[in-house]
Parts: sequence; C-alpha cells; structure tokens
Amino acid sequence: MENTKSVVIKSVLLAVFGALVVLGLFLIFTRNHSSSNEENYTLTVVDQITTTNLEKDYPANPRKVVDMYANIMKVLYKETYTDDQQKRMLEVLEGIMDDELLANQSDYYQSMKNEVKTRRDEDYSIPTYQVQSREPEVVTVDGRKMCNVDCYFSLRKGTSSQGLYYVFILRQDDSGKWKILGWTEKAN
Repeated sequence: MENTKSVVIKSVLLAVFGALVVLGLFLIFTRNHSSSNEENYTLTVVDQITTTNLEKDYPANPRKVVDMYANIMKVLYKETYTDDQQKRMLEVLEGIMDDELLANQSDYYQSMKNEVKTRRDEDYSIPTYQVQSREPEVVTVDGRKMCNVDCYFSLRKGTSSQGLYYVFILRQDDSGKWKILGWTEKAN
C-alpha cells in the first residue's frame, strides 16, 4: 500500500514538474518573441510626422519650424502613405502656419492636396534641403517678433535637378511659438 502511494506521489510530482518545464519554455519563447518585435520596430518618416504632437513638442526656434516644413513637404512629395496619414501630415503642417496665412487660404486642405498630387503626378521630389545654420535676425514689427529663414531645396523632376532658395517669413504668436507667415523664392 505504501509502495503504491509512493508511486502515485512520484507520478504527480513528475507531471507537475513536466508542466512547469513546458510553461517555462512557453513563457521564454513568447516573451523573447514579443520583445524582439518591439525592439525591431522603427518609425517610418511618415510615422514620425503623423505622431508629432505640436502641443507637447513644438519646434524650439524658427530654423526648426522651417526644417519641419521642408521635411513634411519632402515626405509628401515622394513617400507612400494613406489618405488618413496625408490628412494628419497636413494637420501638422497647418499647426506651424501663422493664422493670417491660413485665413488667406480659401481651402487649405484641398489646395495642399492638389499641390501634392500635381507634384507627385509630375514626378517631383525633394531629395535634400538645407536650412540656414546661422541664427536669424529678429525684428519687431507692429509689436510682434518676426524673422526670415533661408532654405535651399534640391528639387528633382524625373532625372533632372535644380536648386531653389526660399526665404521663409516667420512671426511669433501670442504664446511665443514661431509660425510661418509666408515664403518667397530668392534669386540665386
């Protein structure tokens, strides 16, 4: 009788031990698998823009505002994205524009979508751009701080390229954020 109890207890202990080994291996493989997926995921350039929260992470200075504008236009012209992603990128772009500039647009979203579609259809891209490295001179106009920031764009159509210089006019809003008031092409 005692021999039978001993065999039953050993069998139960072996079954429990076997179950723990199987559960341990399962957890090891699933934990490593999920953490490796998290580590290997990198944001695409589209994701970087569409996840931008301007309320928490607004560009710190006028040059960074122009850099954000140029980068968004570069992505809009050439990358692959969904309609929802395009809408979100245009919202981020709108967030760095001055209210006066936006008020002068009859339909900001539609005009931007049309411009991007036309440029993409004509095989335009912006392979590179360069925002001026020096700090811009800040002046006060009608009680508001303003400055100009130069930006060089390498614009490619098909296989031919041309360099364009733009001067961006920025104005500080009431909360101290630099916003794009407009831009003009600068003669070389």
